[in-house]
Amino acid sequence: MTRPSEIKPREGEQRGTTYDDYVIGDTLPPLHFSVTPEIMQEYAGVVDGDAAGYEVDGRRAALPSVLQVYFMAVLYSKYPPQQGGVMGSNQFRFFEPIWADESIDIVGTGRIEKKFVKRDKRYVSFSADFKDKNGRMIAQALNVSHFPE
Repeated sequence: MTRPSEIKPREGEQRGTTYDDYVIGDTLPPLHFSVTPEIMQEYAGVVDGDAAGYEVDGRRAALPSVLQVYFMAVLYSKYPPQQGGVMGSNQFRFFEPIWADESIDIVGTGRIEKKFVKRDKRYVSFSADFKDKNGRMIAQALNVSHFPE
């Protein structure tokens, strides 16, 4: 079982990444973590979701958004967080269910997609893929965040 706080550095623990530090096209190293039924239950409680998840082909699947709590850890594995960052948008695509009654080992990888300035604010966009240990795509995500200078 891997809690997000175990793999995601806290703001201020080390020098935060500035806008200029991000490199377009840079790949993010693999981030390995395990999601257990216990974490799925805790997550459902925090987001006021149904702890039973939902039914897929007669089986119970966890809320797919449980992976969202690991999303920024993929970025922070190479680019430590800077205080004051604000998420502008997140997009998720889900491909395979995460079964509510079993643990799953996940590998998250990512890439810096683009940087841009809008209304005098600096934005960075990165993508992440979440696959199981056999390489099966579970989810993909795209984030745009504003980071202070």
